[in-house]
Amino acid sequence: MKKIILSLFTCFTVLFVQAQAKPPVQVQATQQQTDKNPLGLVQDEDVAIYPNPSNGVFTISVSNLDAQQVELTILNVIGNEIYRETLKRDDAKLSKTINLDRHAKGLYYVKLEADNYSAVRRVVIK
Repeated sequence: MKKIILSLFTCFTVLFVQAQAKPPVQVQATQQQTDKNPLGLVQDEDVAIYPNPSNGVFTISVSNLDAQQVELTILNVIGNEIYRETLKRDDAKLSKTINLDRHAKGLYYVKLEADNYSAVRRVVIK
């Protein structure tokens, strides 16, 4: 009798689980994103930081820029803001040299923001 009850319970459990299972989500293939984001960047290669790793002095270069104004923020590894500047665009390419040689060695994050868009890159100071 115990075996029959256990078998029925197992069957009902399996049926219940199958009834609750959702069908797999259909993902439609989308066209590759060729639209520009608000910064005007088409690819990640449009934001370059060099040399990386550096001794504390590095250059941030942004090409194909559509935004008139970009907020540049540099954060340390725990998220504290150590540098902030608003950059204005003069031409299609924007370049800024940053000097962090007075700061500790380690990992820093360079964040570029414009028009609800954010790009974050890592830079290593050795």
